[in-house]
Amino acid sequence: MANHLHLDLSDTHDLLVRKLMDICDLKTKKDVVENALLLLGWAATEAAKGLSVASIDEQRKVYREVQTPALQSAQMKAEQQQEASSLKRKVALIR
Repeated sequence: MANHLHLDLSDTHDLLVRKLMDICDLKTKKDVVENALLLLGWAATEAAKGLSVASIDEQRKVYREVQTPALQSAQMKAEQQQEASSLKRKVALIR
């Protein structure tokens, strides 16, 4: 069963989608959205593990970390869950 998603994009974002279609040789806007979701899902999983998501220029030994509100939230949520688990273990040891 297909689910439908309707997006009202600004002209700027619509242009970005079209540029991505061209750069990545994607045929439809749906392809752009699906690829974006896959990339965000992977990046959020990595951030939740406490890992950085970055581009690396090995030749110049430079890396640029990707920081978005969504990835920062994923990392903070994982940190809070780890702190809560640690606190539960400490409470269990006291009992």
